[in-house]
Amino acid sequence: MKRAATLLSDDRGFSLAELLTAVAVLGLLMAGVATLNQQGIQAYVAGSNRVEVQQNGRVGLELMVRELRSAQAITALTSSTNMTFRDQNGQTVQYHLSGTTLNRTQAGVTRVLAGGVQSFAMTYFSVFDVQNATYTTTTTPGQVRVVRIEIVTRTEETATGSNTANQHASMQSTVALRSTL
Repeated sequence: MKRAATLLSDDRGFSLAELLTAVAVLGLLMAGVATLNQQGIQAYVAGSNRVEVQQNGRVGLELMVRELRSAQAITALTSSTNMTFRDQNGQTVQYHLSGTTLNRTQAGVTRVLAGGVQSFAMTYFSVFDVQNATYTTTTTPGQVRVVRIEIVTRTEETATGSNTANQHASMQSTVALRSTL
């Protein structure tokens, strides 16, 4: 019984070597946890940027395809990044690229369709060449029968030394105007 009492009342504590060893092991564990946490954050940011890039292009492209498919007529082809047409209700709608922003203007109100646009091009086709199975390009609004839309988007924030912010998405769609079929 005396021996048990002496073990419980031993007040010597830890030696300096034991304390330094414990602190070193704890430091290594914390460094490992911090590294795993940082890698998890980077993976999240990369995935988030990838989703942003794809969403930017997809939303704008889907709206353009839907509206062009039901357009009454193409009224102006200023360039490959600027087109004006009459929608199914007879209202004038314009798509145009301004810097890195793809805009839609209707009744004097400009709305952003997609941000972070790296490149945007519309190619206009008129007659289908049955022999070569190709369309002939045109710059005359009244002859447009098919429009090919190509868009490349990137993240809207600028890269800060890592490749996670340099995500790109390329999308393309071809639209046959119903009013001309």
